[in-house]
Amino acid sequence: MRTGVFARASTLSVKALRVYHEMGLLVPAVVDPETGYRAYAPAQLTDAAIIRLLREVGVSLQDIGAVLEGRDLGLLRKLLLEQAERFQAGLDTVSRLVDDLLVDEDADPDAVVLRREEARLVLAVDGSPRMADLGPFVLRIEGVLREAAQVSGAVVEGCFGGCYPVPFEEDRQDVTAFLPIAAPVLIPPGLGSMGVRIDELPACDVAVAELRGSYLGLEACYRRLGAWVAFHAVPSELPVRELYVTPLGGPEDEAVTELLWPVVVDGR
Repeated sequence: MRTGVFARASTLSVKALRVYHEMGLLVPAVVDPETGYRAYAPAQLTDAAIIRLLREVGVSLQDIGAVLEGRDLGLLRKLLLEQAERFQAGLDTVSRLVDDLLVDEDADPDAVVLRREEARLVLAVDGSPRMADLGPFVLRIEGVLREAAQVSGAVVEGCFGGCYPVPFEEDRQDVTAFLPIAAPVLIPPGLGSMGVRIDELPACDVAVAELRGSYLGLEACYRRLGAWVAFHAVPSELPVRELYVTPLGGPEDEAVTELLWPVVVDGR
């Protein structure tokens, strides 16, 4: 089968066939040494179909080469399942984005309120996890701080939360996780070596937005709160705070989270 005929039969372009030939992925059965004309065996239509179908679903040429070389149906099945998982993750991301935008559209601008936060004594731990690990990191530190409060005899006086500086690196987020306590305590050495310390959150005025339900809605809530601050207040240099009114490990559909954006009110 000459190149043009094979291209039509395989529904691959002549240009694609040339590329696959140069890569050693689909080598013509015959190449005329004088004219350079190429010809393919009819049996190679099966390989062409595999290449075309796998490329359509985004499988890399390197992985396609491994499938063709080994004639391994198990590997082919594995690659397709992995690609299906990637597609599903992409669909989930798009679905979440649509949900976020609908939340933005339906958001009540009057739901943001101003509040005064007094200074608070806290048990605290600093960290800088990767963005993908932020949730598990904060959940783990909540357990560490509650253990520290129990072991040290501290009286917990408020919600577990985190302070997040407004600017953050592309793949990391600085965070100070905290648990408010009533009075200073001695930190046991074992917990001190884990970074647990006594600190104080400064008093400040904050713009507050409440999120009820899944933490996936945090991005939309931040957009709503940030837009409100931009139009109605002057942001301060203090980190934004998240207060987890309900325990992080509980059912997400019952979760209540407050976002606190420090602002300047009457020169304070």
